[in-house]
Amino acid sequence: MKIEIVVDPARPAPAASLASRVAPAAAAPAAVPQAQTARTGGPRGRRVGRTAAGGSRIRKSERPPKSAADLDAEMEDYTASNAPAA
Repeated sequence: MKIEIVVDPARPAPAASLASRVAPAAAAPAAVPQAQTARTGGPRGRRVGRTAAGGSRIRKSERPPKSAADLDAEMEDYTASNAPAA
């Protein structure tokens, strides 16, 4: 699809875009207490992986990654079970 916008230079440009009129007003930054600004030890908000009692990192999943053949078989089973009745 091709959209062409034609602008008449004799007419004035619109005051503001729709996005700027609909967007929420920018709030003034809140004052940050001194105790929070003096923190050290890395970037703020970064989560470090939790460790188990033995000191090893906890893994998200113990499952082995699926192969392309496994994924294809699952997709065929899914589409066969959800096919509309003829």
